[in-house]
Amino acid sequence: MLSDSDSDTGNFSESPRKPSKSFDIDLTVDLESDSLATRSSSSRTKGNSREHKVKNLPIKDVSECTRVLHEVFGFSDFKGKQKEIVEAAYLGSDALVVAPTGMGKSLCFQIPAIADKRGISIVVSPLLALMQNQIDSLRQKNVEVASLSSQVGYSEQHEITRQLQLLDPPMKLFYTTPERLCTSEFKKILRTVHKNHNFNRLVVDEAHCISEWGHDFREEYRRIGEIRKQFPDVPIMALTATATDAVREDIIDSLGLDKGRLFLALHQFNRPNLFYEVRYLSSPQSHNQMSEIFDYIMTFYNRRGKPSTGLVYCRMRKTCDELSAFLRGKGLNARPYHRGIPSGALEKTLKGWTKNEPGEPDAVDLVVATVAFGMGIDKGDVRYIIHYDLPKSLEGYYQETGRAGRDGLPAKCILYYSREDSLRVKQFVRNSDPHRVGKNGKSPTHDQRASLSLEMLIKFAENIKTCRHVSICRYFGEIIDDTNSESLKTYCERMCDVCKYPDKTKSRITKLSTIDDARNNVPRRQDNIVPQGSTKARERGADTEGEPFVSSKDSYGQQTYGAQKRSGPDYPENFPKKSKIALAPALVTKPHKSAPGLTKPFKAPTCVRPQAKTLPHALPPTLAQPKPQAEAPQAIPRSLVSRPLISDIDDNMNGNLVQTEDRGVSPALDLPLVELFWDPEHSAKVSVGDRRKQFESLRRSLHRIFTEPINYLFYWEKLSDSELDEDQRNGVLFNAAVELELSALSLSSTLDGYTCRVSSIKDDIKSLFHNGVWDSKDDDVQDVQEVIASLRRCLPSRSKGKGKQRSS
Repeated sequence: MLSDSDSDTGNFSESPRKPSKSFDIDLTVDLESDSLATRSSSSRTKGNSREHKVKNLPIKDVSECTRVLHEVFGFSDFKGKQKEIVEAAYLGSDALVVAPTGMGKSLCFQIPAIADKRGISIVVSPLLALMQNQIDSLRQKNVEVASLSSQVGYSEQHEITRQLQLLDPPMKLFYTTPERLCTSEFKKILRTVHKNHNFNRLVVDEAHCISEWGHDFREEYRRIGEIRKQFPDVPIMALTATATDAVREDIIDSLGLDKGRLFLALHQFNRPNLFYEVRYLSSPQSHNQMSEIFDYIMTFYNRRGKPSTGLVYCRMRKTCDELSAFLRGKGLNARPYHRGIPSGALEKTLKGWTKNEPGEPDAVDLVVATVAFGMGIDKGDVRYIIHYDLPKSLEGYYQETGRAGRDGLPAKCILYYSREDSLRVKQFVRNSDPHRVGKNGKSPTHDQRASLSLEMLIKFAENIKTCRHVSICRYFGEIIDDTNSESLKTYCERMCDVCKYPDKTKSRITKLSTIDDARNNVPRRQDNIVPQGSTKARERGADTEGEPFVSSKDSYGQQTYGAQKRSGPDYPENFPKKSKIALAPALVTKPHKSAPGLTKPFKAPTCVRPQAKTLPHALPPTLAQPKPQAEAPQAIPRSLVSRPLISDIDDNMNGNLVQTEDRGVSPALDLPLVELFWDPEHSAKVSVGDRRKQFESLRRSLHRIFTEPINYLFYWEKLSDSELDEDQRNGVLFNAAVELELSALSLSSTLDGYTCRVSSIKDDIKSLFHNGVWDSKDDDVQDVQEVIASLRRCLPSRSKGKGKQRSS
């Protein structure tokens, strides 16, 4: 909403804007006083405050920003340090904003952009979903905003490009990805925008992606600094919720922020309304953990007397599907959310969860999602967030839990932790991108950055003496005096398990496996493939639970490796359907507390979906636990289990979609003969015949990518640095099919579950047609990355050093 004077743009349309009169002012945010101070020194540091002098800023009426806050966004007052940040940006200073999720960082650049009488703020964002959420919100407020992405049609892109280059463009904000920003075509457009004096500022959201010290470093973000070199007079604002001292310095250096006119706003990292709790597991088994999560949610609902909005984070898409189906089968209104689900279903889930209006048929109480979900979503009443498994960094954990309690009311943050899972995540982090290294002598390697943050998260989880809030704030650089009890109370007033019930926490941590047992339960990643039935394979755990070659999937298996800390009938597949021969007496031990509920075989929820019963939104004072479902299970539609990847990377700009042919029903493919041998062992779950059938279907899927297309050599170049002959390529595909089939078997408890997992893997293989997934670091493409990792492990040793072909 603009004033009458703002709407008169006739003069601006005729001639470029003239520079405004300027003056010197020193803007400083002091963490201790929360005030905007005027100081004589040009740059100094004191305690937790950061001060930098801002020079030669244009004279503007900052009251315009307050008007926008009231009339456009409907808020009566600024929150925290928003006012100081907004005014500094509006006056033309560079700005670096480090503030927790929920502070309202988007307003810090949206308000100045709308308050400007003319011109555009260019906003760089890492995810299309994040961009679209902000764009939709602004359009509802009648703010002119635009973007160029793969979601915008060609004709609309042409019109937006034309409008950007007008002397008086209609839009106030323009959203784009870092990939598009750095293209020569878009830089040409920016030069026109700048020549017309319309390039008001560059905004870099999720700025921690810039830093090689950061937990989510992205190479394309590193190139954003080129804009400062080309347009040195254009102010830059960078925003992030997670930045240590090293990350902040790296952001400043990479973007070329001018410390002479830098406004540095560092908010306290503490979220005092969040209750942090770690729940310890020994040799975690998926059904037991799912049951415990259901019990926790039901207890939470009972105490509040009504269902509450929640979010469960899982590392993998398959787990999202399984857990959400399990919870729906128990009567909870839960839905999965990840990029393997059709966009229409995702939009419906997001809308139902965001609004969550009682009585509405599409209302969703609980979303089970991968970690990308929640970025930029303005929802304040999330009352609990559960991490099904360990995140890959402490920054990631902090950012994800920060999506709870944004309305300032208490919220719960539950982390499920086991030493087995920590070892799996370590293996995944260590092997996720071994070739990514620092660009200069000061920068760490990827292994060093990622491993350090993960180690700190593990220490956070296993530390039962230090307050959880204090541990987090110290990691981000805050200095806290342990001896000052009054100061400690400002961080946590019995709002974590360590402070509220220390004795119970000390007792709970004893459930963890010993380090030696955990190592025995998690096999090490191997470089070569051996037949499943061989002695060497059994030594590696290939015929027990888990997939020995792709360790990041292990935490979702349904048995455990090697020795277990607890014994007993923990999982239904331990029970044979019939005793065909006399067996030695079973070892009698105290059964697990959940054993009575597991007397019937458990059908993997990935493949069957019981009829969901939605909890009413107005519950009686005593909330009865849902009764077991009597309806016959229904098959989950294949479209909801997995589908070819739809990446948020801009396909139109980067040519990510290399092969777009639909191969839904492909003609039979003759498999080449190879001098390799595979002898599958008999399994009580799946017959040898069924295993051979699925093994050959996996081989065919691989050959359709790596031998059938005209440009098949392109994929081999992505896979290997060395040239392979035809026999070697066929051997790689054969061995990869062996490994992938074994992973499907080890993570399934029924024939239906096994078939569904193979089908999902084939969808992941088909996603390799998309060039963008090969180098993507997004968690949502982790399943596809594991297929790539499996293929690389099967390469001949001279090619990558990652694997050897087997001889017959």
